[in-house]
Amino acid sequence: MGEMATVLVIAAMAVVLVVASLVRRAGRGQCLVVTRHRRIIRIASDSMTMAIPGFHEVLEWPTGPMEIAIVVRTRTCDSQDVRVLATSTVEVDPPRVGAAYIDPRAVLHTALERRVADAVRARPAVWLTDERDGLGAAITGIRIDGLAAGVVTDTVIDEVDLLLHPGRPDDD
Repeated sequence: MGEMATVLVIAAMAVVLVVASLVRRAGRGQCLVVTRHRRIIRIASDSMTMAIPGFHEVLEWPTGPMEIAIVVRTRTCDSQDVRVLATSTVEVDPPRVGAAYIDPRAVLHTALERRVADAVRARPAVWLTDERDGLGAAITGIRIDGLAAGVVTDTVIDEVDLLLHPGRPDDD
């Protein structure tokens, strides 16, 4: 009887480990998307879901506001080289079943950098920190569309640095 009990305990532990490997939990402020071949096939409505390892992949998707810190180096419309450090809060759109899964953090980070660079190039250097016409006002409220989408709900311009280049060839 002792050997049979040992075998049953080992079998029960193996079953528990297999079931535990199938269950995934979402972090706070995130939902889970289940993908097959990088296509979203299911969105877990609660904080846990089951998936078959090797057949399904379970990935996280932000459901609340997400902060994105960026650094952009570009030129203003008055030909001043600047570096901008900004932190934006973005409300990410929910994932769609059937769409290809792309990490929304990376995609929105790149799209936000591009938008800030465009806004810097459209303004003179003295306007960049202006509350009414500056970068914060230009970026807050914009919609970012593309592979992942969202709305910028808040932007804090942490730093704007004017980059000096002594003896630059174009200083004629």
